Parts: sequence; structure tokens; C-alpha cells
Amino acid sequence: MRDFRSDNTHAASPEILDALVRASAGTMTSYGDDEITARVRVRCAELFEHDVDVFPVITGTSGNVLAIAAMTTPGAAIFCHTDAHIVVDELNAAEFFSGGAKLSPIAGANGKLDAEALARAIEENARDGSCVSITQATEAGTVYRADEIRALCDVAHGHGYRVHMDGARFANAVAHLGATPADLTWRAGVDALVFGATKNGALAVEVIVVFDRALATALGPHWHRGGHRPSKMRFLSAQFEAYLADDLWLRNARRANALAQRLAAGLPDVLRPVEANIVFVRLAPEAAASLQEQGFLFYDWPVFGADAYRLVVGFDSTEEEVDALVRAIEVARNKS
Repeated sequence: MRDFRSDNTHAASPEILDALVRASAGTMTSYGDDEITARVRVRCAELFEHDVDVFPVITGTSGNVLAIAAMTTPGAAIFCHTDAHIVVDELNAAEFFSGGAKLSPIAGANGKLDAEALARAIEENARDGSCVSITQATEAGTVYRADEIRALCDVAHGHGYRVHMDGARFANAVAHLGATPADLTWRAGVDALVFGATKNGALAVEVIVVFDRALATALGPHWHRGGHRPSKMRFLSAQFEAYLADDLWLRNARRANALAQRLAAGLPDVLRPVEANIVFVRLAPEAAASLQEQGFLFYDWPVFGADAYRLVVGFDSTEEEVDALVRAIEVARNKS
């Protein structure tokens, strides 16, 4: 495999596929009232050390926009980073599902929002019923520390705004920091987390974890009315139950992070700190073309300047694949 385009291109963990087979036996109550979903709710409460409600969904986009819709009112603002997935990749779904809340992007180094910049943006565009959205890990492959999250949440809550966390790579952030899930979410002020699994070994599931009962009550109708409450919920929940069992989510993330470090260590011109499973590198166009001719797949990333490229490893990437890419880049660079 020479595919470094995205962790979305990778396989599903065998443990998760096995769980789907087990979940298929017999019948279960539909629409999330099944025993597997109930167990996921209990397990998440244990993991986050807090009373939670959970809303399994099939995609990260649906998780993000449903959580944001429950936090905002039409005409309000959604404060987020300029490179956030909800801005760049989700076709204004947050605005659509919220009934007219407006994305309000804010620039920040290394993919991160800064508390002072957030405060200024809110002062310039303060609207009742707004929210703040944080991406963890960021689209730049960096992670927010607990104190950075707390600073952002303090600003948001000071204006009466709730905080949403897009955690598509939340596992990679936890693995990098060694912090507890609680410390990186509700203890720092996060109101709802979209806990990602698809990029880290699941077939197709993310879970909205809500730390506030009132917010959970508001989110429920959006979940159902938006068409994101599957009748056979057990097949989503079974994936997530297996994802959390025996710390599979952390084991997969640690492996992917370690491979990203291995890749970065072998490359010159790494453009951003490598804190998750993503490496940004600068390559001459001739070198990039040579790699692609050899069958290596990756995306260019012009947001980080000319000749910038993104390399992503997954939980099932191998050291041999990473080392082969490092060698190929070295040869291509010497020829260019």
C-alpha cells in the first residue's frame, strides 16, 4: 500500500468487523433503544468520568452539524478556525442544519484558535445564541493542550456561548498528550464532543458525546429530524463499543502517531509540528511528480504555501511503507 492521502482510505479494524457480525445475531430494539447503545452510553460515562448522553451517527459531518445546530440559533455566529473542516469541507452544512447560523472563521497559527483572537472576533461580531467550534487534532496536525482548550472555553462561556469539539482525530490527540479524555473535554469547558472513530479503525461511526443534559435534550430532535438516527442503531453502536474495548481506540492512535513521527524524522522541510498522524512537507514539483509516478498517493496542500503536501498515515500503515516513502522522497529530491 502506498496510499498516504488520508486515514479515511484505510481499512477497518478486525475487532470492529467482528463486533458487527456479533451484533447481527437475533433482533434488537430499533432507533437507539438497544442494549448495545445503552452499553456505549455507560462506557462513555466511565471513560469521561461524567454523566453523558451519546448520539451515534454515521459521519463526522453529521455529528458536527447536529451538535452545532443544538447550540445555536438562526442568525447567530459559529466561531471557528479558518481551516476547520466545517469551513473547508462540509459545504456549509453547519449553516444549513442550524437554520441560518453563520460561520465566522478566525485565522490562527498551526491550525489553532487563539483565545485573544477569539475574544476580539466575538467582540466584533457578538450575537446571542452563538457557539465556538474547536478541532482536535487540528487540520494542521497539531493538538490543543488542556489549558489552551480551557482558555478558549472561558472566552466562549463568558459570552454565554457553548463549545463544540470536532474530534475526528480526538484519539490521536489523547494519545499524543497522554491526558485523560475528561481533561481535554468537559473539565476544560467543552459542552459536546464529536468522538471520531472512522479515521481510526471503524467502518463508519462517530458518536456525539454531550456533557450537558439540557443540550442533549435540544440535540435529540435534530438527530431524528435530520435523518441521522438510523433504525438499526445497534450496528453503529457495536462499532463504537468495540472501538473502546481494551483501549483499541488508543492503541490504533498511538500506532498511527508513532508512524507519523517515524516519517517526519526521515524528511527535510517538514512544515508543521507533528503531533498526530499527519505530516506536512515541502517538495519540489518534480519530486512530487516522480513519487506519484511510482504509485505513492498523497494530496497537495496549498494552504501551507507553494509546493506543500500532506502525508497521512493510518493505524494499519506499516513501518516498511513509511520507510519506502522516505527513501523514495530522498531519491526524488536528489534528482530534482
